Amino acid sequence: MPYCKNCGARITKFEKDICPICGQKKPLEGATSDTVEITTELKIHDKDRKEQYKAHFRFDTFLLFLFIGFTGAGFFYLNFKKRGLIWLLCNLAVIGGLIGLFIALLSPTSWISYVAPFAVAYLVNIGVGIYYLCKSDIKDGNGEFIH
Repeated sequence: MPYCKNCGARITKFEKDICPICGQKKPLEGATSDTVEITTELKIHDKDRKEQYKAHFRFDTFLLFLFIGFTGAGFFYLNFKKRGLIWLLCNLAVIGGLIGLFIALLSPTSWISYVAPFAVAYLVNIGVGIYYLCKSDIKDGNGEFIH
């Protein structure tokens, strides 16, 4: 706050015509002020703009699970990087394990032994995609609701 140049009393900038204490006219002329300008404009740099929030959509998530769900792309899209990596590894392990199981149950030359595990994993991924499409209160990795 500034001080009156005559009596030294603290006064506001609104009382710049007459000091309410001593009655001095124009008490702020020539007086120093200890105030700081806090209404400066902040400039956003380009790197900060890239980090701004980008909305995610349910239908896009569903399409990612529908077509390339085994890669974890739906989770990566929603900024769940750890969950996406775990999803990818689990899908690869399940598909590999099911191939081994079907080869053991059927025969190594049967085409069903190789196609059926991919079909099972595909159906699971479609189910997860439908869940994300139908559920209305799901949040992404940033804590924002998906649209």
